[in-house]
Amino acid sequence: MKRILAVLFFVLSVVPLHAIGFGYHVFEVRTIPEFSEGIFPSSILYQFNFPMPDFLPGSKTEFAFRLDNGLVYRSLRQNPNTAKYEYIGEYTVQYDEFNLYFAQDFHHTEFTSDDLVTLTASIDGRWENAFERLSWMNGPGELQGVFREFANGVNTNRWPDAAWNGNPELRGARSSATIFFSFGLEIDYMRNVITRKDGVYFSSFVHYAPGVVQFFGKSSDFILWRNELDFAWTIFSVRQKNVERDTTWISLVLEDKARYQFVTGSMIPGFTQGGEIWGTEALNSEHVFSNRVMLTLYGPQINSYDCYPRASVFFDFGVSFGRLNGTDENVYEVYGSYGFRAEFVIFNIANAFYEIGYVFDPIKDEKEEVEMRYGVSIGI
Repeated sequence: MKRILAVLFFVLSVVPLHAIGFGYHVFEVRTIPEFSEGIFPSSILYQFNFPMPDFLPGSKTEFAFRLDNGLVYRSLRQNPNTAKYEYIGEYTVQYDEFNLYFAQDFHHTEFTSDDLVTLTASIDGRWENAFERLSWMNGPGELQGVFREFANGVNTNRWPDAAWNGNPELRGARSSATIFFSFGLEIDYMRNVITRKDGVYFSSFVHYAPGVVQFFGKSSDFILWRNELDFAWTIFSVRQKNVERDTTWISLVLEDKARYQFVTGSMIPGFTQGGEIWGTEALNSEHVFSNRVMLTLYGPQINSYDCYPRASVFFDFGVSFGRLNGTDENVYEVYGSYGFRAEFVIFNIANAFYEIGYVFDPIKDEKEEVEMRYGVSIGI
């Protein structure tokens, strides 16, 4: 069985090379501050489309191969030996994720450009390699990283006998490969016209990574159920006149994004971490809930549909509870942040931004701190 799955994995990995002529689409380009000063992309999500007839008239049928690869930061929040929660530090992860993806839409509405309901299924694979942050040892006082430390002139392993029960993907050479299967439901009743958003969006996904198919080394065996509910309301907007496109001089939009996930299993890797909280991360626990409220003032769309300034105030709240992954310990930890973000958007590709916020993180030594970030980010 494992040989058959290995051959299938290899075949699916090379299929996109023959699918380029069938359609190519870039979904998202991301940056991180320490990679080329945040100017050049650190990761990219793109898709190769296979030609598919629509199974239902007027509703889209999609069959595609998605690739997501690059660098991300992650914080180690469990002791490698005891798996007890403790903030160790941040590290870098190089990753590649593929999805052989099928989606069927149902019921087109005039309110949005997308269909109301979408059912999805995919076969997924993810490879990761973890290493120290790119900035580690840049200064004379930076002698200890997450995995290595420099003492008495020798660079040594910081955790030589670690069990890594809380982060099974970090064992050994800190490289891992995971195969999992995904099934999802999306309900999209959200009208998004750049500076005006109204409606509701809901999604629910199940990701299943059985240990029996982890034939590249067992570092995963879990079931993850992830849910998202987004709400948006344009409080007011002042439209521009005598222009070809539907643009605004000014608008005010209120958004609320709630996320809940449940994960269980004998080996739960770090990439399953849930919650979206500015300035911190939730514990990798059985249950994670987070909520973001954001009020955004959009300025005039200048000589283009997608060039405009905007300023936002936000409040994030999150809670981790239930069993701490890799242990028998029950936890209940609350996180939060609030702040301000100002930015100028250039063709929805580049953002010059400044943001400052107050963060409450119960795991760090300094539980309360002010963070400030600024720069240029690139995204599609």
